[in-house]
Amino acid sequence: MMMLCFAGVSFAETPHVAADIAPVHSLVARVMDGVGAPSLIIAPGASPHEYSLRPSEAAALQHADVIFWIGPDLTPWLDDAMSTLADDAVIISLLKARGTTLLPYRDSALFERHDHDGDHDDHSEHADHDDHSDHANHDDDGQGHIDPHLWLSPDNGMVWLNHIAEVLAEADPANAAAYRANVAAGQTELAKLQAEINAIEIVGCLGTA
Repeated sequence: MMMLCFAGVSFAETPHVAADIAPVHSLVARVMDGVGAPSLIIAPGASPHEYSLRPSEAAALQHADVIFWIGPDLTPWLDDAMSTLADDAVIISLLKARGTTLLPYRDSALFERHDHDGDHDDHSEHADHDDHSDHANHDDDGQGHIDPHLWLSPDNGMVWLNHIAEVLAEADPANAAAYRANVAAGQTELAKLQAEINAIEIVGCLGTA
């Protein structure tokens, strides 16, 4: 069972939740549907690698009880910002979620997959880059450099929906059932997306045969 730092913490209302980038925000919003709305830290279309927080975004960090982010591989500057502005928040790195599929840097449009079985529980609208020189290199147990754009795999979306729901259920037990029910709907949507992607890949392979 996941144990986070909510011991002794009681929220009088739905916890304030923030997400780093639009794809993560979309997943968190899906889980929170009908309960609350997360704040988005990095504006859609902006590069997450280097970013200057707007006052409203800094305020969202300051007021956050829970923050979901990919991790320092994507937004290294955000680590310092959270340490300064959100030192009391529970910070969840989705890259470290159990079951996350790690994606190596790509030479083509297709990914090789590496399953991440780490048991770390805490601590797009984005353009895809062909030049990865601005990405931080992440070496995970000798598997090589990992692409931090992990939301490009619908499989990771499936995993993260569950992870997000369990974090929020522990933070906000009164709405735990709603969070978990929303996961099922979100996973159905992602499964449909995955089927569409698979169909496009099959058509592409047939076209080059």
